Amino acid sequence: MTRAKTRTTPGSHRAPLVGAGHTISSVTDQISSIVLRRRAGRGWWFGLLVGFSLTMLLLYAIAWLLIKGVGIWGINIPVGWGFAIVNFVWWIGIGHAGTLISAILLLLKQEWRTSINRFAEAMTLFAVACAGIFPLLHLGRVEFFYWLVPYPNTMGVWPQFRSPLMWDFFAVSTYGTVSLLFWYIGLVPDLATLRDRASHRFARITY
Repeated sequence: MTRAKTRTTPGSHRAPLVGAGHTISSVTDQISSIVLRRRAGRGWWFGLLVGFSLTMLLLYAIAWLLIKGVGIWGINIPVGWGFAIVNFVWWIGIGHAGTLISAILLLLKQEWRTSINRFAEAMTLFAVACAGIFPLLHLGRVEFFYWLVPYPNTMGVWPQFRSPLMWDFFAVSTYGTVSLLFWYIGLVPDLATLRDRASHRFARITY
């Protein structure tokens, strides 16, 4: 295996990307082993337990909302959105922050950006998923969410294109799709690396 060479530009001296005693292959093996071979510690299981508990709390709150109705949010005339729009805008703002961080590092061509980009892009995806929940819950009848999709049915019902809920559907779905592609395309080399070093057939197929 070849060692990484030092890139130099006029007036600057950059240190080697790979230190002495290591090759690109050995560094890749060490990084891949964190995912493929290292067992989860107590801290990871504790974090999983906390996350699972909060998810159960979310499901309980959603169930309570669907049983009692959106009136528990304080929605009434002239308050049309209340708690839902606040959370929707907040999560969209979190998603924009992740996209901004990743895009700036990409435009500036920072070679150390990879790990931060992965975190920022994943944060964007989860934020968009959380944001998309609130327009659906605001409907009050979540089972009819597909009425926001522009398609004719037997009763000739079409969505109201002047409704904010209609444009929320297009905005969240478009933003989520673009963010997913941006995240996945950058992740392809890492998935290929894990696939080549995975010892189990199921893991290779998954990656």
